[in-house]
Amino acid sequence: MKTHEKFLEFNGKNIVFLNVDGVYWIALKPICKALNIDYIRSFKNAKNDTILGPVLSVQPMQVSKNGKTQLRNVTCIPEKYIYGWIFSLRSDSEELTNYKKTCYELLYNHFHGTITNRKELLIERNEVDTQIHNIKEGLKEENDKYLSLQKLEAKKKALNKQLNSIDKELIKEPELF
Repeated sequence: MKTHEKFLEFNGKNIVFLNVDGVYWIALKPICKALNIDYIRSFKNAKNDTILGPVLSVQPMQVSKNGKTQLRNVTCIPEKYIYGWIFSLRSDSEELTNYKKTCYELLYNHFHGTITNRKELLIERNEVDTQIHNIKEGLKEENDKYLSLQKLEAKKKALNKQLNSIDKELIKEPELF
């Protein structure tokens, strides 16, 4: 079992997370502190949730308290569930409200393509694929059609490069913490 502990800072607080065999475990209590919400209530709601409850785990992590570092067992959740858990939190906390607003904007922009314009690029790439297929079907060593084919394949390659660049940007973690 390979583990790596790390910290990221959010609202001036250290958020503890641990990589165990490729799974990132995020400590719940520091997030609650950073978002200025009640940890006990948030933990109980997560524990009673039909999706989140089964994935909660106690992980041993090095934590700092009063300037001293010590190994403690902390309640964690896998990273892939953390963002949904944060959406389930209820509080009048300004920090939580601001975080949720940012998440709503990111989700909207992702699914409606205003950030990536991915939909338009995919439509154009499909049109190019259709044209390439049609030219290949009718191609019988006609030089003009062969040159058109080469141009279209070059355009398709450029579109794929743009899509790959967008996909790499989507994979990067947003700096929400």
